[in-house]
Amino acid sequence: MNKAGYQNQSFWIRLIFMLIYWGVLNIALTLFGLLLFIVTIVKLGSKHEPTTLNKWLACLSSFIRDTIKFLSFDVEDKPYPFKPW
Repeated sequence: MNKAGYQNQSFWIRLIFMLIYWGVLNIALTLFGLLLFIVTIVKLGSKHEPTTLNKWLACLSSFIRDTIKFLSFDVEDKPYPFKPW
């Protein structure tokens, strides 16, 4: 018979990781908004694509997606740094 969630040690470890990733997610969302603003300004004032900034946005959005999946109990795998970027 399975133990209730609060009696299971893996539940408490996951809860700790969820709290940590929740804080990291807030930072990542702020950085995403800042990068999005910078890319918009660069595209308005320049003729060339900011490829490096676009790659950063893609990586950051991937991390945000993976983190939200972990926080919503959609997956059990922890996001970066516990899996490849």
